[in-house]
Amino acid sequence: MVGLNLIAGLLLTGCASVLQGVPPEDNGTGGTGSSTYEHGSGADDVLISISGPDGLVSVETALRHTTEFLLLGDGTAIVPGVVDMIYPGPAIYPLQSVTLDEEQIQALLRAADDTGLLGEQVDYGAPEVVDVSNTNVTIAVDGRSYWQSAFGLGVAEEATLSEAQRQARTALRTFIETARGVVSADSEQYVPTAVIAFGLSPDAAPPPGDDMQQEPRAWPISSVPTVPETSSSGIGTCAEVTGDEVPILLAALAEANALTPWRIGTDPPSRIEFRPLLPGDPGCG
Repeated sequence: MVGLNLIAGLLLTGCASVLQGVPPEDNGTGGTGSSTYEHGSGADDVLISISGPDGLVSVETALRHTTEFLLLGDGTAIVPGVVDMIYPGPAIYPLQSVTLDEEQIQALLRAADDTGLLGEQVDYGAPEVVDVSNTNVTIAVDGRSYWQSAFGLGVAEEATLSEAQRQARTALRTFIETARGVVSADSEQYVPTAVIAFGLSPDAAPPPGDDMQQEPRAWPISSVPTVPETSSSGIGTCAEVTGDEVPILLAALAEANALTPWRIGTDPPSRIEFRPLLPGDPGCG
């Protein structure tokens, strides 16, 4: 485990400049000094993935959760979309995306390098808190995969951590904010090419109160997740929806919401949760 002695305010100056279309200056913060980072160039190649934190959440929320940031080899950058503060929310969480050019991809990879992410596990310490989880960053570059994880990032960090650990966390948060910042709220909507559908048993998704009852809708496609009567986890099997079924399902979800029950054949209406199936997601496997 290695500590970082980086000043976050200087760390990402070059990256931010390039992402805004301004040639960067040498900020002198270190890194490997690589002039070009080799990476996959396909639409399914995951270059950077950032997930969490999500803390202790309901089964439904955990199933619906997507990565906080995803950069693919073709330059597609994806983040969660804006969700109106209404209840019930959308049946599937929206996503936003932009396409980065190679110079912008290189700038983001260089920022990760300068932050110390392309190396050994960084010592981020562990705040003495509960009900929080890890923020995980995975980067695939130069034929290798790097993984960093920080517990309780942004939570009660000042009291229990060393100065080096606090600096490392500040640098990591700055990198994450920079990565997420490349996709703005008014960027184009990302339409997934695949969706995961999870069947929930009644003990995992109790029916809403009378004032929140929703009209059941007919299941619109042939791919069907099973819905158990009960289970220890409350989760049945999941179904991966692909191909021509995706636009049909997305159109149905656009007219539904997070509490909509779905009628599959002659079975009683069931709660089903949905998540975009993105590159790097293990899916139902």
